[in-house]
Amino acid sequence: MYCHLDQVLVEFTCKNPKPSLPTEWALCGEREERLEVLKASTFALVIAPGDGQLVASAGCGVRLFEALEVGAIPVVLGDHCKLPYHQLIRWSEAAILVPKPRVTELHFLLRSLSDNDMLAMRRQGRFLWETYFSTSENVLNTILASIRTSIQVPAAPMKDEPANEIPHKAGKLAGTDANLADNGDLDLGPVETEPPYASPRFLRNFTYTAADTYRTWNRAPGPFHLFPHTPLDPVLPSEAKFLGSGTGFRPIGGGSGGSGKEFQGALGGNVPREQFTVVMLTYEREEVLMNSLERLNGLPYLNKVVVVWNSPKPPSEDLLWPDIGLPIVVVRTEKNSLNNRFLPWDVVETEAILSIDDDAHLRHDEIMFGFRVWREARDRIVGFPGRYHAWDINHQSWLYNSNYSCELSMVLTGAAFFHKYYAYLYSYVMPQAIRDMVDEYINCEDIAMNFLVSHITRKPPIKVTSRWTFRCPGCPQALSHDDSHFHERHKCINFFVKVYGYMPLLYTQFRVDSVLFKTRLPHDKTKCFKFI
Repeated sequence: MYCHLDQVLVEFTCKNPKPSLPTEWALCGEREERLEVLKASTFALVIAPGDGQLVASAGCGVRLFEALEVGAIPVVLGDHCKLPYHQLIRWSEAAILVPKPRVTELHFLLRSLSDNDMLAMRRQGRFLWETYFSTSENVLNTILASIRTSIQVPAAPMKDEPANEIPHKAGKLAGTDANLADNGDLDLGPVETEPPYASPRFLRNFTYTAADTYRTWNRAPGPFHLFPHTPLDPVLPSEAKFLGSGTGFRPIGGGSGGSGKEFQGALGGNVPREQFTVVMLTYEREEVLMNSLERLNGLPYLNKVVVVWNSPKPPSEDLLWPDIGLPIVVVRTEKNSLNNRFLPWDVVETEAILSIDDDAHLRHDEIMFGFRVWREARDRIVGFPGRYHAWDINHQSWLYNSNYSCELSMVLTGAAFFHKYYAYLYSYVMPQAIRDMVDEYINCEDIAMNFLVSHITRKPPIKVTSRWTFRCPGCPQALSHDDSHFHERHKCINFFVKVYGYMPLLYTQFRVDSVLFKTRLPHDKTKCFKFI
């Protein structure tokens, strides 16, 4: 029957009814027939068992799973019904639960949903189906994950990638050229004179236990609780008023204000003196690499530098590596692949990874500011070169765009911070088809990482500073200068969308710039500012 502009399908005859409980409606027709109807439907009515003592039944489960499989929004009529893993999954993000006495209001409730809400619910429902219910293996993993969550037993940790180190010899002390460590106009504040403490080794690549629940208070999406390897969900500055001190952001409206020293020391909350690891990918550009390594001399909070040697030809025997006062680990790879940038190397002992190209020029003040921002948004990609995607109406496809824009949806990992957790997901969990395409084009690994993080967090990346590119003017020709580079990136985006089933990238007009450090304010004027 039709109701205004809405088409409602009501069948009064049942073909080949399936056995069911006396208190519920029987399933009609074959599964293929029902799926064809659901594919053309926005909503699917799921009537709970008539017996109030039953919270679930086989027929109710079949209707629910068939709706999720094709992307229809389940409308569960009966508030006594308990959906699978209701204590762990927020079904309100994928289904609509309505008490049976309110059936007369059902049409008005469904009409009140916006297009964006319906799209989000359909995507979430499809995500739940693919992740937890689509195969017997997923069902078994879901059961085991729910049991682990209930009894607080961590899942088996993912493996680190063993680093096959290339021996090398250090040459002269780096930093003789004052311009190498140019800090610009940003005052970093007093730097500790004593040697920095060793950064705690990152071993938390397994499910968080109850001791960490305060970090996910009222923030983690319900379905992610069941992941064998739970996504990060750190305390954000906006939650400081609920969680007390130690978040790194303190109101100073009634005081004299904090200096850069206190701000730098408090940043990171309960992880004092946290460090980061630089992972630098290189291929047969020894002079460029040596110059880039020298510029890292004296960089605060740097734990070590991991050079991913992507060339099959080893470094020159007479090559003298700069002595920057920190370990430089040169890792030999099995093949030339841009995916090697994101391997979770066992020599990376910090949570924070600064992925940087060997020809990217970043000042120390920019790196330090980016690290500070990442410590307050640890689940995001935080970096410098911003890019965005756009829809081509004429060709009905997605485009990659590197022009200056007020919006961005990607931060290139040629100069960006991200958590080591995402290295595990990229290398071991992300679909292999994406890594294969990266190897085929020798391109798009940065786009793939942005897709992955946006898909997991449903948040856009964070760009810091106003600069758009960081290439050195005298470096040899890079892959990105080739005309085919952008055509390949167009193809990558459209292929990744097909793999994910939707476009996970999110636009943002948010950019983080250092204002208080760049603006010289008198001490008696800082009381009028507060962090928000």
